[in-house]
Amino acid sequence: MSFINSYKPPSWKSVDISLKEPFDVNCVIPTPSVLETERVQITPLIPAIHGKKFYEAYNEDPSLGQYLPIAWQNFEDFLTFHEVYIRESVNSVLFVIIDKTKPSDDPRIPGQIAGVLGFINISVQNLSLEIGPLIILPKFQRTFVSANAAGLALRYALDLPSEGGLGFRRVAWTANPFNEASVTAAEKLGFKREGLMRWTWVLPKHLKGYVVDGARGDGPGRDSVMLSMTWDDWVSGKRDDLTKRMERV
Repeated sequence: MSFINSYKPPSWKSVDISLKEPFDVNCVIPTPSVLETERVQITPLIPAIHGKKFYEAYNEDPSLGQYLPIAWQNFEDFLTFHEVYIRESVNSVLFVIIDKTKPSDDPRIPGQIAGVLGFINISVQNLSLEIGPLIILPKFQRTFVSANAAGLALRYALDLPSEGGLGFRRVAWTANPFNEASVTAAEKLGFKREGLMRWTWVLPKHLKGYVVDGARGDGPGRDSVMLSMTWDDWVSGKRDDLTKRMERV
């Protein structure tokens, strides 16, 4: 018996960022329009509203992308990443992080854009997901923003449906081994380090990584530190610890 494989890999393409109502996040989980504390809000990133403001602030500091496994050379690259690798995948969604304590110059945004946070590798069958990317813009680093944004994401993933959450069992966090700040941030939130996954990413050529045999494709390689927060950690005190941290910082 013969067979065919008609799969075609995603490709970079021009993205229409005109505002369409309603915006389709195309995600396998129920996606809240807003999750927020008194100081921070996360809401699905809509390119026509949030895209340019985030990318321009991100692009001001070249060091922000040094540990990411992807690279956006221009705004169109960012738009295509969001369209092809986030929105067209039902297992991913990208949120924009908003600092509500800072005044906004756009009436559609209740504060200043402070970064982005993604849910990726969502598995409804296995009740698990991964937080990533988590990018905090420079002026909002070492403030309450990171803990509040990550805390909102964890509450939604790990709280029971009766508490307004998904009732998932596991949330993963992976980090570049060179990015000690990311690993430390995860551990402060209550994540447990599980180990090192080797050769998990093929990086853009200009990023720091490990040399690989040229016969195995272009671009250096990268390992990933794996951390996790699980439901039993969550109900055994990590939720309360995180709530206190969100209020304190």
